[in-house]
Amino acid sequence: MKLTHTLIFMALISVAAVSCSDKKQTGNIIAHKPVKKAPSAPVKMQNSDFEDAVSWIGSSYKVKINRKSDPGLSMIVDDSGNKYYDNVIEVSVIRPDGTEFFKRKFTKSDFSSYVDDDYAKKSALLGIVLEKVEGDNLKFAASVGAPDVLSDDYVPLIITVSRTGNVSIQKDNRLDSNNDQPDEEDEGV
Repeated sequence: MKLTHTLIFMALISVAAVSCSDKKQTGNIIAHKPVKKAPSAPVKMQNSDFEDAVSWIGSSYKVKINRKSDPGLSMIVDDSGNKYYDNVIEVSVIRPDGTEFFKRKFTKSDFSSYVDDDYAKKSALLGIVLEKVEGDNLKFAASVGAPDVLSDDYVPLIITVSRTGNVSIQKDNRLDSNNDQPDEEDEGV
């Protein structure tokens, strides 16, 4: 029994001595070389075409909205370094007899007085949609914002086309809601 205790004791001392010894240090430091991501080509938003008939000032007009990426416009670079092409959107209103009542190409620069310069450098003209007919006016909703499809960052705007073809633009300050209550400014005006 004494022999087994002695052997166990010797084994424990040997293990302790080996585990406490200094490890041999090498001067080699292994660091992985960072791989630079190759610059990707600029991203284009999907082109879109919209056409709808609308009853306006006693007749049926056709509204066409066409969005295309335009490499001729200045390149957009977001905070992550991703590059995007800006868009040009053409809005046309066609009379019942097929003649053109209104046609205009919109770019982000048309909305520059409603968007600050720093935001404008990193944003694109995202879209224009026919919102409603209001009296003698056609109301369109427009948005300038982050071109990344996963982003919901944008500035909402309203484009009004009058029956004489005049265009006015303003920032949309209405809250996004599902009620059909009139805006405060619409009441009593």
